[in-house]
Amino acid sequence: MISIGTDFSGIGSPEQALIKLGVKHISNFACDYDKYAKQSYLANYKPKIFYDDITKRDHKQTPYVDLYVAGFPCQAFSMAGKRKGFQDTRGTLFFDLLQYLKEQRPKYFILENVKGLLSHDNGRTFGTILDCLAKTVNKQYFLTPPENLGYHVYYKVLNTKDYGVPQNRERVFIVGFRDDKHKFKFPKKIPLKLKLKDMLQDNTDSKYYLSDKMIKGIEKSNFRERQPIDINGVCTTLKIGGDTPCFDVSPVKLGNSERFGGSVIVGKSDSSFCLRANNNGAGVKIQNKIRRLTPLECLRLQGFPDSFYYKCKEDGLSDTQLYKQAGNSMTVDVMAYLIKEILENEKTH
Repeated sequence: MISIGTDFSGIGSPEQALIKLGVKHISNFACDYDKYAKQSYLANYKPKIFYDDITKRDHKQTPYVDLYVAGFPCQAFSMAGKRKGFQDTRGTLFFDLLQYLKEQRPKYFILENVKGLLSHDNGRTFGTILDCLAKTVNKQYFLTPPENLGYHVYYKVLNTKDYGVPQNRERVFIVGFRDDKHKFKFPKKIPLKLKLKDMLQDNTDSKYYLSDKMIKGIEKSNFRERQPIDINGVCTTLKIGGDTPCFDVSPVKLGNSERFGGSVIVGKSDSSFCLRANNNGAGVKIQNKIRRLTPLECLRLQGFPDSFYYKCKEDGLSDTQLYKQAGNSMTVDVMAYLIKEILENEKTH
């Protein structure tokens, strides 16, 4: 039995990963400021405690867990670049995360962020993060200030499409071990067998289809010679948000796919693209018709089972919120491979 706790919990990707792995576990706590994410989470999982605000929590009273997971926001550090460890992070949500790690000392942690975190402020932001966390980094001794937490830290950019799900989503994962004796390697890539078409629903509501007027508007643009086509390549940057698709007339060629400004139209056989939370506008071309991906399809592309979606809908979650939640979530399959590698530590030590 393993205990887990999550901050910035979203819709519970780590919890779903443990279910997928068949690992017996108990959720000691979860935390998210978004009331709709909380609603989706509680429709599917039953933590002992759900906190609404990490900044108002007493970390000394927050339950200990074996595995701590947080997909933390990347706020700018007010003193980034001065490399003063904890002092650099004060006033940010990352500081609150550190306080939990400092007080409860979980065996393992997984932190997740966008790939751009590595280069933010010429790498100084990420350097500050390592200053706060690490005794060693990727097995190499790391010179850190005295107040660092002394974890053995590994980090790497992983792409969802390398772990069984047809979505091109790169994120940096930071994995930490409390104890000196441990065994960890990032999971190896596996061949991608699924394509986008394998994730699509057979029948979808007409509300997800673009109107003839909108399609004609695209066709009449200065770029009407570039029509959506069916391909087998990899697409990038699908933005998911509200209910209304938005296209502009500034297409950019992405391999064998088409991107209209902030929007992507991909063929039914496309391999992958990246779900985002800040904007809608992606569509798939099926039998000369173009429609948006459905919330169920977006959740599938993050590794969630259909049962998760239906529990959310039964609880009254709107399409708008489910699009946002799918775009914000960590991919379940990536989390499952990471957790599996972490738990190998239990078998060897």
